[in-house]
Amino acid sequence: MNPFAAVAVKTVGAASAAVLLSLGVVQAASPSPSPSPSPSPATDHRSDRRAVARAVFESEADVLGIAARTLREDLKKGQKVSDLAKDKGMTKEQFETRLVDNLKPRLAALVDHKVITQAQADNVIDRISNGHIPFWDGLRRTTTK
Repeated sequence: MNPFAAVAVKTVGAASAAVLLSLGVVQAASPSPSPSPSPSPATDHRSDRRAVARAVFESEADVLGIAARTLREDLKKGQKVSDLAKDKGMTKEQFETRLVDNLKPRLAALVDHKVITQAQADNVIDRISNGHIPFWDGLRRTTTK
């Protein structure tokens, strides 16, 4: 290699190293990107559904007179809300009425905190009033084909 080429290679190599180091220094000197904030209710399109599901689940547990954790464990063991209600001496209509009464204040609080809209709360109450009680038939609904 002639001396001119050797100097050129060293110069290019040194310049490349300087560029890489300066980029590292620039990145270190600039503020690190802040972690992305947790999704707010306005940006998380499922937070309203999760809040409603939690309210319904907790209301079901309250109507049954058990803790939500106990209801979750019972459902995982294969029990149904219908069986648990029957053990408490409630018919589906009685359970439905008590569930709606227990659920309304929870949904009103979600509406007040702007987690859900009043229309969403009304829709949940209408569905339950029309006989759709979550977990009434257990965790999984089986369909026959």
